[in-house]
Amino acid sequence: MAKTATIQPSLTSAPRKRAKLPPSVTYPVVTIGIIFVIWEIVGQLGGIDPFMFSWPSKILEQTWAFIANGSVFGHLAISAVEVGIGFGMALIGIPIGLILGYWRKIEYAFDPIITALYTTPVVALTPLFVLWFGLETLSKIMMVFTMAIFPILINTMAGVKTTDPSLIKAARSYGANSYQMFREVIFPSTLSYIVTGIRLAIGRALIAVVVAEMLAANKGIGYAIRHASELFRTSEYLGYVGVLMVLSVLLTQLLKYVERWIAPWRNH
Repeated sequence: MAKTATIQPSLTSAPRKRAKLPPSVTYPVVTIGIIFVIWEIVGQLGGIDPFMFSWPSKILEQTWAFIANGSVFGHLAISAVEVGIGFGMALIGIPIGLILGYWRKIEYAFDPIITALYTTPVVALTPLFVLWFGLETLSKIMMVFTMAIFPILINTMAGVKTTDPSLIKAARSYGANSYQMFREVIFPSTLSYIVTGIRLAIGRALIAVVVAEMLAANKGIGYAIRHASELFRTSEYLGYVGVLMVLSVLLTQLLKYVERWIAPWRNH
């Protein structure tokens, strides 16, 4: 009886696949890298007046200087408290947006007021906020709250309106009350819109605190930017702006991970 030869797969013949970074990471890194290299070359060749602008190496040098001496952390801590409290207050826009988006009669009553307040240049009202709430932390908190609430509220309203009507009818047919309707149907359907509103609100909150501190403060990141600009320290000024940009990107990315955790179905 002939023996059948068994062929064993070679464990070493298969090539190993190298882990590759996704295009969402490599593309922006390469693009930003090229921009920075060109920017640095132009600066080193004397194409940029350091009094008017600066280039990456000088900005990084000044950034490292105020990080090393720790002065930036004191300013950031003060601004973080103001943004944190004001932004936390602005989250009240989520339940308000759910209510306005669900009950049309309430929306009809308040929509013109919301639109008028949202389109008002709140930054121009900063002196009034200082008069009303003083020069201390409260005026900055209220500025952050006023500028951050409307993106959250309006996006939440829009999310409620896009909820599939068949899901609402099905929930009603099963006898769901208003609380169950919001918890099981409307809120999950609106979640991506809420997250989008929060992303927009982060940028507006940072703008609010910086403008308020630049106009009426002796501490905070906005004050640091104003102080550096008054002394014509352009590299230091741009360094503080760069720190804000990095923090804004980190907060936005953190929010994306939070969305994936609380709403994994949005990734499919």
